[in-house]
Amino acid sequence: MRIKLKGFITAILIFSAAYLSAQNAAGANGGLSRGESLFKENNAKDAVQVLEYEIMNGQISDNSYNFLGLGYYQLGEYDKSLDAFRRGLKVQPDNKKILSYNMGNTYYALKDYASAITAYSDAMNAEPSFYEALLNRANALLMAGQLNSAKDDYIDFVGKCPDDPQRERIELLIKALEEEIARREEEARLLAEQNKAKWEEYDGNLAEKKNENGRPDWEEVEAGLENTRKNPDDPEWEKIHSENPGAVADNSNKQKIDDTNKDYGSEFDWEKLEHENEQSVSAVEEVVSDDEDWLTFSDAELNEMKKLEEESREEHEKWLENERRRAHELATREALEKQKEQEQSLENERRLREQLIEEMRKVDEDRRKAEDDRRKKLLEDVANSLQGTDSTNLTSGAEDLIEYDLEGELD
Repeated sequence: MRIKLKGFITAILIFSAAYLSAQNAAGANGGLSRGESLFKENNAKDAVQVLEYEIMNGQISDNSYNFLGLGYYQLGEYDKSLDAFRRGLKVQPDNKKILSYNMGNTYYALKDYASAITAYSDAMNAEPSFYEALLNRANALLMAGQLNSAKDDYIDFVGKCPDDPQRERIELLIKALEEEIARREEEARLLAEQNKAKWEEYDGNLAEKKNENGRPDWEEVEAGLENTRKNPDDPEWEKIHSENPGAVADNSNKQKIDDTNKDYGSEFDWEKLEHENEQSVSAVEEVVSDDEDWLTFSDAELNEMKKLEEESREEHEKWLENERRRAHELATREALEKQKEQEQSLENERRLREQLIEEMRKVDEDRRKAEDDRRKKLLEDVANSLQGTDSTNLTSGAEDLIEYDLEGELD
């Protein structure tokens, strides 16, 4: 415990000495605190420790949080850098311009370009004439793949800063962006036309096959059923209702004669049979009076006969309906099976075509992606060379510019 307490007292003495040194150095360095002076001396490691101590003790200047965030940035501790800028924005909202700008640079270093764009926009909202933020936002937009917006910001920057030393390179980059945007739009248009043509050909083939092998089965089934309903195959029923009593009687007598002929042979005495029949008829006439007519039927008998006829017709209609239903079910089942086979065949062909189209699309996409990546890398290298990060004196310097033959490469 004593060792820990001794170490703690030692740390307090060190920070106290640093605080006193900062106070003494404030007058010797034009009002800068010790932490700020250490940062100016490019001693970021000691600067962030002293600046944290100064802020903790309420010794906060206009640049305390800015230098603290920049110190962490130089050390590569980007999360702590962002935290310092956020803390500064809370307690020093009037310093939003520079704090947001440097926060955007930190996000840019982290390749979080969406957040960088937002931070640069906040800096410009704080001061619309802060054109360094406009240039850096254009770079972030380009890195995020928003080529049209990036081009607009570059054009805006050149218009507002015509004397900027990087103007010539920026104008060259604008031209390259216009050509790249036009190239991508043309490629997208051609690809859309190719895909449309492929799918139209595919849909046309399917439609043709459906017309040849699809619905006609159903039409044949329905047509067959309709013919069955209109023209039932019922010769026996038609025969029953078309025959008249006389014809039926004649046929009956003829049958009897034929049967008799079979029984007695061809030598039968037909005259004797006729004479016997005449005698029988005479005897019957003697028995039956003139008031009686054995060929007439009573109303009850007629009604019974009519009822039997209706029942017979109903039974026959039921039989016909069952036959139709059975034929319909059989035809429907066969049509469904055939249709299922056709649909499966079409589905297999559709999948095969989709697979081929997808493979071709993937090959084209891989080729385009490789070319897009190459061209994007060239544009990003130029954007990185234009990115300003020197914020100690609020400038957007672009030291160590990389030279590229943009027209030669992108053409």
